This record gives sequence, structure tokens and C-alpha cells, in this order.
Amino acid sequence: MKKMIVIAIVTASLILVFLGVYIHYAYIYIPDNILREARREYELTEERYILCRLYRVTGFDWLVIQNEKGEEAQEFINISGANPIAELMLSYEFEMGDNIFIFYIEGRIDGYSEEMNQNIVEYIATGWDILYPIRRPAFISPRRYITRADVQVIAR
Repeated sequence: MKKMIVIAIVTASLILVFLGVYIHYAYIYIPDNILREARREYELTEERYILCRLYRVTGFDWLVIQNEKGEEAQEFINISGANPIAELMLSYEFEMGDNIFIFYIEGRIDGYSEEMNQNIVEYIATGWDILYPIRRPAFISPRRYITRADVQVIAR
């Protein structure tokens, strides 16, 4: 009986330690190498924006999940102008995190692609942010920031 109590106490202690470390790194810790801070959607009051996920399919890089009218959408698009993938050269691991990006847009171009035999949409972005919380495959990671650890390491 005493053995079971000791095992339960040790297990509970380990769970609490791991939970404490996770909470510290995910919500409290502020790293030194911050590249971009995540924003919450309620902070976006005056700007014209769309919400997108990185979704690379033939001919497109992004999937709109909320259009500029605030309506849910499921539309493959391209972005010209400000682009987080090109700007920060985000790593493949970060791209796999299923994050939602905010694009501040100034226009939309509708066209037709002869090669793909379908209509295409391109938004012109003047800037971008990432929506809180940031998701990564890593268990312990800050949820409020894109850090230098999220960018590609380029061999010289």
C-alpha cells in the first residue's frame, strides 16, 4: 500500500514539473531572439485583412479561411507583396505548425490561368502578422513569438 502511495506521489510530482516547464516556456518565457510577436484577432480593429493558412498546392501557396468581410472562406490564393515565408525564410518545421497568418491587404486581383484551366485569385498584401497562438510541432515553445529558431539555417 505504501509503495502505491509513493508511486502516485512521484508520478504526480513529475506531471506537475512537466506542466510547470510547459507553462513557463509556452506562456511566460520571453526569448531574446524574437522576430515577430503574435497578435490576437480582437486587436485588429481598423485594418482590412484576411486570415490564411499556408497550404501549398499546385499553383497556390495559401488558403483563405476568413475573407476581408469577416466571413468564413475556403479559397486557394496567392499573395504578392509582403510575405512571411519569403521575408523570414521560415523553416519547414514551423510551416508544418498549421498557423494562421494575418495579411493586411490593399487589393484583390481575379484572373484566369490557361495553364491550370481555372480562375485564380491574388491578394496584394502591404503587411502581415501571425495570429496567436503560434503552433509548432515542438512540445515546449513560446506561443506568442516567432523566434530565430523558427527560420531556416542556411549553409554558407
